[in-house]
This record gives sequence, C-alpha cells and structure tokens, in this order.
Amino acid sequence: MRNPIQHPMRTLRSSLLAAVLATGLAAPGWAQTPATPASPGSGFADPSRPALRAPPPEAGLVWRGPAVDTLATVRQRGLLRVCVVPVDPMVMNDGKGGFAGYSVDLSRKLAQDLGLEIEFVPSSWGLVVSDLVDRACDLIASGLWMTVTRAMAVNFTTPTVHDGVYLVASQAKAPGKTALADFDQPGMAVAVYAGTPQEALARKLLPKSRLIATSDDPLQLVLQGQAQAALAPTLSPQALLQAAPGQLYLPRNTPLASTAAAMAVRKGDPDFLAFLNTWLALQRDSGWLEERVLFWSDSSRWPK
Repeated sequence: MRNPIQHPMRTLRSSLLAAVLATGLAAPGWAQTPATPASPGSGFADPSRPALRAPPPEAGLVWRGPAVDTLATVRQRGLLRVCVVPVDPMVMNDGKGGFAGYSVDLSRKLAQDLGLEIEFVPSSWGLVVSDLVDRACDLIASGLWMTVTRAMAVNFTTPTVHDGVYLVASQAKAPGKTALADFDQPGMAVAVYAGTPQEALARKLLPKSRLIATSDDPLQLVLQGQAQAALAPTLSPQALLQAAPGQLYLPRNTPLASTAAAMAVRKGDPDFLAFLNTWLALQRDSGWLEERVLFWSDSSRWPK
C-alpha cells in the first residue's frame, strides 16, 4: 500500500488548528470585558456607594404562641364574662344582689349588641388583671386606669371615660385653703393612689409636701387624720363631699388633670381589641357614651 506524502502547508495548518483547539478560541477584545454588575434596584453602579452589610443576628427572640379568638369564643359560648371591681360610680352594688353604674351599662350594652348573656365576675384591684390573664373573664370593665405597668400585662381599649383629678382637703386639718401653694408645704401630707398617674402628678405639683402613696382609698387617710389632703380621680367631685358631710371640701373647683380609664383584654388577640375599639367609636359618635357619663355623674342616681 502506498504511503501518501503530506503537503507541508497542510501539515502546518493542522498543527495551528490543534494549538488553537487546545488553548481555546480567543474572543474578540470587546467581548472579553466583564459587565459591571448592576446594583439591586438601580440602573447603574455607584462606585462611591458604601457596601451594604447584612443586619446582625437577633438574639433572644420571643415568639408568641397561638392565641384564643375571644370574639368567636364568646359568641359560641353565648355568654360574655366581665371582671368588675366595685368603685363609685363605675360599678356599684344595686342593693338587689346585682351591679349598677357606668361600666356596668357599657358591659350590658356590649353584650346586648353581640346577642349574648352577661356574667359579672367580682374581683379586686390587686387581682383583677391576674383574673383576666388567667381567663376568669373575657374583659375588664371597671373604670380601670391606664398605666404603663398594666399595659405591659394587658391591652387597653381606647378610653371609655376621663376622670377629673381633684384636690380634696380636710375641713379639720386644713380648713379654708384655696391655693395649690397652700398644700405644697413640708408640713402637708397628701395621699394618692400608689403607682398611678395621680402619684406622678402630685410629685410634680406638690414637690415640697409629704406624699403618702397607698393602695387603699386616699380619702380614707384624710378622713382618718393621717393626711391633710388627697388627689382623687372622680366623675363627680360633689359625690365625694356628700359621702362625708362636713368633713371634706374642694380647695379648687376645677380638676388638676384627668386620668383615662378603659376596658382591658388579654394580649395576643388583636381582633377582639379592634372590635371593642370599633364598638366604642360607634357609641361615642352616637352620643351614648356622653349621655351615660352625664347620667352617672349625678350622685342622686346612685344606688342607696
């Protein structure tokens, strides 16, 4: 068999082709320039823009577990349970084994609008928040003052009422005084509810007086002679004087401030809170809330 003689030029071209295939075909220079990556959300790259860093990992996250749907629960149960604490004129014994008052009226109308029966669950100021959290009731309606400490344990609705905070003095221990400065003296003892906005107000307005912060009714300390005056939140200041004829008086007829009171519900149930706020807005816009406030501000209508 005859061996073919390869042409020198053909051999050269074959060698060059093999070299190119071995090293890879080079692209044109313009095609080798890498494209500048675009910044997220922008149409151009800003070389002066600082590099974005990922946020640091969050430690100690607290996750909330599934919550009870209170609105659906009470409608299925057919009964609304309301925690109450007796306090004039929000919740008062009606002399017939039941309750009467401003907060009682609110609770009954709420249950009526929901088509539910109602059950009042008696409690005390020291236990009412715990009773709600422990599910002894569905909400608190008792003229509960809104405070930071309470708001960390429960959620408040929009205010249902604003109590005026009045300076009430003893006829026997501090007679005839009409100026706030008369009580801002080192020799004056002023009683207030402990841990409330009234305590902070007293420290601001009466810094020189001796404050007595108590969990009991401050007016009792005045009547017992342990304080010359007290800061008392109330819808009806005249009712406070009528409760102790000839023993108390108002140095000022106007309130020093006001304290907001509201309903309270358990945390973790935004739907029930939103419903209550909507319901309260409707009652407020209709004038019904104001009518009830005016009605219960008249102590002659209180149960005897």
